[in-house]
Amino acid sequence: MTLSLQLPSPCEALLELQGVQIWLKRDDLIHPQVSGNKWRKLRYYWQDFEQSTKQEVLSFGGAFSNHLAALAAAGKHLQIPTRALVRGEELQHNPTLDFCRAQGMELEFITRAAYREKDEPGFIAQLQESYPQSYIIPEGGKGSLGIKGCTEILKEVNEPFDWVCASLGTGTTASGLLLSAYPTQFLFFSALKDQGYLKQTLTQNVESLGENYGLSPTEVTRRLANFEVNADFHFGGYAKVTDELIEFMNTFFEKTGVKLDPVYTGKMLFGIYQLIHANYFQPGTRILALHSGGLQGISGMNQKLKKQHKRTIIYEA
Repeated sequence: MTLSLQLPSPCEALLELQGVQIWLKRDDLIHPQVSGNKWRKLRYYWQDFEQSTKQEVLSFGGAFSNHLAALAAAGKHLQIPTRALVRGEELQHNPTLDFCRAQGMELEFITRAAYREKDEPGFIAQLQESYPQSYIIPEGGKGSLGIKGCTEILKEVNEPFDWVCASLGTGTTASGLLLSAYPTQFLFFSALKDQGYLKQTLTQNVESLGENYGLSPTEVTRRLANFEVNADFHFGGYAKVTDELIEFMNTFFEKTGVKLDPVYTGKMLFGIYQLIHANYFQPGTRILALHSGGLQGISGMNQKLKKQHKRTIIYEA
């Protein structure tokens, strides 16, 4: 079986604000359940798995993980068993986890202390010994194969843009964008409160993988000079939201019909709006913003917000 995917994903003219044009690269439309950059990052891991002798796919994520939801859905569509180690033992039921179970994914909840070891060679060796038939994909689909998938995003763009904007989490998508041949400036919006290591991660990825993509040392230097990381719009940290962000997302949906997620794309678009109002971009600038999906997490976020008696997102996935 194969996945029915909308590729290339469309680029849509969204609106013009103070003379600045905003377009969206709609990776959220790639697939209803395996959408956005999650499919991009999983694509070559799936191919590698199919060439292996392993019988199932295993990965890692939090209780609201877009990655695990996409992996579980892909596994069901492709009839491949999936397994996940979930960070924390305190929350074992929510819309995301229940969706993963419905797709047939086996969930194992581990302590946060144990989860922090997930990238350590010793931990991976022990895990492979416990699950010898498992093909292990890193958290979020990060790594060289995940980056490879993300280098293809801008190959689908045929129009010129002055800036490409994207959300920044593990740095996998951003690294892929920087390694692509698309000539532009990049602005990445950090979803994490402490972003210092993210710029270092992007630099290391481009320097170590640049030769694989035909980049000369001079070109690598040029790419690294053409990106910025903005950490002013994390709203308190990863997966944290405020009434101001939720109000922006609701208003954005009412005006454009486009759903944003509160962890990544909503914060990025909020940041773009704020920077336009602050005259960061010159009139006439054309911006392409990457909609990286993640809409499945809205149900879980609304569930949390209702318990806290706070403003909720007016739409679901």
